[in-house]
Amino acid sequence: MPSHLHRSAILGFGLAAITFVFAGSSLLRADDDQPQTHDEPASLSDTVGDGLAKLEPLIKDKDYDGAMRLVQGLLKDATPESYDQAFLNETAAQILTQKGDYLSAITPLETALNIADRHHYFQVKQELDMLYFISQLYYQQADAAKNDRQAQVESFGKAIHYIERWFKLSPKPTEDISMYYAQILYAAAVAKDPSHPDAALIHQARRQVEKTLTMTPHPKDGVYVFLLATLQQEVDYKAASEVLELLLAKNPNNKTYWQDLNMFYMALAQDPKDKNMDTIRKYNIRAIDTIERAQNLGFMKTPRDNYTLFTLYYNIAQYGMAADILYNGLQTGGIDPTLDNWLLLSASYQQINQDFKSIEVLEEAAKRFPTNGELEFKIAQVYQGLDDNQKAYDHCLAAVEKGHIVKPQPAYIFLAYMAYELAKYDEAKVAIDKAISLMAKPDHQALGLRAAIEEAIKERDSKKAEKAAAAAAAPAQDKL
Repeated sequence: MPSHLHRSAILGFGLAAITFVFAGSSLLRADDDQPQTHDEPASLSDTVGDGLAKLEPLIKDKDYDGAMRLVQGLLKDATPESYDQAFLNETAAQILTQKGDYLSAITPLETALNIADRHHYFQVKQELDMLYFISQLYYQQADAAKNDRQAQVESFGKAIHYIERWFKLSPKPTEDISMYYAQILYAAAVAKDPSHPDAALIHQARRQVEKTLTMTPHPKDGVYVFLLATLQQEVDYKAASEVLELLLAKNPNNKTYWQDLNMFYMALAQDPKDKNMDTIRKYNIRAIDTIERAQNLGFMKTPRDNYTLFTLYYNIAQYGMAADILYNGLQTGGIDPTLDNWLLLSASYQQINQDFKSIEVLEEAAKRFPTNGELEFKIAQVYQGLDDNQKAYDHCLAAVEKGHIVKPQPAYIFLAYMAYELAKYDEAKVAIDKAISLMAKPDHQALGLRAAIEEAIKERDSKKAEKAAAAAAAPAQDKL
C-alpha cells in the first residue's frame, strides 16, 4: 500500500482538531432547556441554580480549577439520577474541555449522557452534540493509547458506539461527520492488527466513505484518497485505479497519484489469480501509458521509473521499444548503468535479431567494465550464434583471462568446445580439464567432450608420428 494513503487513512483528529460541538453550553445555559420527552420540563433545583450563579465570573477569569471545585461541591448534594446531576456533569465536562483536559472530560460527559438516557432529560440537538463530542474524545483517547493495543481497541470501540448512536438520532448526517465515522472504522480495523487489519471493519469503512461521496456534488479530494486506502486494504486495485484516474482528471499535477496509479496497474498485471494473457497485456499497456503520460508532465523520470518503463515494454514483447528506452537511458544516465542493465540491453537486441548491435553494446560495456569477463563471454556466445568460431574463441579466451565470471565452469566448457572446433586441441584439453576441476561431479557432457578431445590429440599425434617416420625413411630410400 502506498505509505501516504495509509497515513492519511489512520490519522487521528488530535487534540487541536477536536470539534467543540456543544451548541448551548451548560456553563451559561438557562435552566429552561427543554428535555427530549417529558410531561413537564426538567429544571434545576434552587440550590444548584443559586450555586451556578457563581460560575460565570470564574469562567470569565479562566479559573477552571475554581469552577471545577464549585461544580463538584454541588454534585455532592445533588439527588441521584436527577436533572441536577446530568446538568452538573455536563457542565464539568465543559469546564475540563475549556481547560484543555480533554480526556478527563470523558467521565463526566458519559455520566451526564447515561443519566439523560434513562430519564430523557436532554433535547435531541443537545444529545447529538454530546454524542459527537464524546465519540471524538474516545477517538483521541485511542490515539493516545498507541502503546496499549487493548486499551486502544476498546477506546475505538467506544468512539464507534457513540457515533453510531449519533447516526440513529440525526435527521441528516453531514459530509464531515460521515467521513469521521469512516475514519474511526478504519483506525479501529488497523488497531486490532496493523499487519492484518480487521476485514469487516475495513469493508464497513469503505461503504461509509462511499456514502460520503453521495452527500455532495463536489466531494473533497481527501474523501477519494481515503476511499483509495480502503480499496487497497481490500486488494481491489481495479476500483482503486478507477478512482485515481478520476483524481488525475481533476488534478494531473499530483505526482504521487501517477506513481500510485502505475503501481495499481502493475499489480493487476501480476495478479496470480488471473492468468489471462489478454488481461495481463491490457494492464501492462495501461501501466506504460501511465508512465508516459506522467513523463509528459515532467513526473516519473527517475532511473527507477525509466527502468520500469523498459521492463513493461519488454514484458509485452515490444523488444525494439524496450531496447531503445534502455539504450537511451544508459547513454544519458536516465537508467543506472549497471552491468546487469548492459547485459539486458544486449539481450533485447538479440530478441529482435540485431546480433551485431548486441555485440556493439557488449563491447561498449566491456570498455566501462574492463576487468569483467562476463561481457567477453556474452560476446563469444553471440559470435557462436553467427557461426564465427574464431571470434567466439578469442572472446571466450579473453573472458577466462579477465575472470569475474558469474559461472566460470560453462565458460571453460564453451572455450574447450570452440578450441576443439578450431582444432586447437591442446588449448581445448587445458580448458576442459579446468572445467571438470570446477565440478563436484563431472557430468556426461563434459566427460564426453574430454574423451573426444583426447581422441583428437591421439589421432593428431599419431599422424605426426607417421609423418615423422615417413620423413626419416625418405633419405634411406634415396640412398638405394
